[in-house]
Amino acid sequence: MKDIDSYHYPLAEELVKLAHGVKTYDASRKEFFLLRAHLILLFGDMPAVAKLMNIKGHNGVKPCQMCNVTDARVSGVPLDRRAFPQPDALPDLYDPLNLPLRAHDAFLDAANRVAGAATSAEAERIAKDTGIKGVSIWSNFGSVVWPTSFPLDFMHLIFENVTPLLLDLWMGENRHCDPEEDDFVLPKHLWSAIGKQIDEGGNTIPGVFGRQVPNPVLKRFEYTAEAYLLWVSQVAPVVLSNRFEDKAYYTHLAVLAASVNACLSFSYPAGFANNLRNTLAAWVVDFERL
Repeated sequence: MKDIDSYHYPLAEELVKLAHGVKTYDASRKEFFLLRAHLILLFGDMPAVAKLMNIKGHNGVKPCQMCNVTDARVSGVPLDRRAFPQPDALPDLYDPLNLPLRAHDAFLDAANRVAGAATSAEAERIAKDTGIKGVSIWSNFGSVVWPTSFPLDFMHLIFENVTPLLLDLWMGENRHCDPEEDDFVLPKHLWSAIGKQIDEGGNTIPGVFGRQVPNPVLKRFEYTAEAYLLWVSQVAPVVLSNRFEDKAYYTHLAVLAASVNACLSFSYPAGFANNLRNTLAAWVVDFERL
């Protein structure tokens, strides 16, 4: 889709009118007033948000919508690049608590430089260097802060990305793992036992906890985001207990499960966000190490 903003234009027009105010009747006071609404968040999965922001996204040299971390010549975007060839100007190791974040003014400046480039070659060079393809229609809204108004989608990030990736690794189905060499890969006879345990236990779990989790060996195709949520938060910590030869893998899973459950709580204690940030930063470092 070459010009997705053309599809967004009718909505943008309505939102501009709302920002200026729409004459609305207050029945309780029996009078008219100006109803105003301001756009502050736009979200979706990563490819959709890349289109909203008019950035290159996960296929770009700078694939992240939130930071300026560069891609590496390896699948994924690892923080630790010491094992991979890197240009001299780039760091070998990124600190997850101190990433080179994108800033509002710099983001819009790069977008305007692409739009104002004298040639298409110059525009492509700037876009490649910055990961930003041009000006988005949403840059016309002063209430939108770049890139923080485009938060990462929790469902896709955790339940359609991280959790399936872990399950693929443990089952030896990820193309980057070697079932004969990697000790985090559980043998097939263990997975058969785990699948049977899930099938038998599913009938005894009250429906209030969610749908029955499918057998990951026989019915992986039935897994939805909800199934992955239930798997990582409730089922996996039970059925994978004492399954790994190295307990570090189970501990790593338990930290993720606890973090997911904490995020789904109805209330958060003081310091929750900072503690979660530190916990997940350490989790990512451990993931790359393990």
